[in-house]
Amino acid sequence: MSKLLVALIAASFATVAGAQAGATKQEKQGTVQSVTQEAAKSTTAQGEAADVAKAKQEKGTAKALPDKAAKQAATASTTKAQAEGGASAQSQAADVAKAKSEKGTPKAAKPDLKDPAVQKQMQKAATQ
Repeated sequence: MSKLLVALIAASFATVAGAQAGATKQEKQGTVQSVTQEAAKSTTAQGEAADVAKAKQEKGTAKALPDKAAKQAATASTTKAQAEGGASAQSQAADVAKAKSEKGTPKAAKPDLKDPAVQKQMQKAATQ
């Protein structure tokens, strides 16, 4: 039984040690070269040239709102939608007036629970 346990422990140790061995030297070199090439493209003149070419292609495209009339129409429609869907100045003013009118109203008085008369009333109410 003890020999079996020793054999199982040795086998698991060998498996873990083999898994930790890692990649070969050639695989590591390939990984380093590919990462270096990607970094060089993003920071060197080649990478910048690609970005410049992309910007030149997009330069001739038409704008979303080409003239002043289109911009005014878009602004008007957005303003109208906000006025209909959102809170307007009139509704906000009404809410403020309502809050101010309710501000001075007193709250209901809380019972004094330490008072013996109140305690008796609470007991009666609970038993009924």
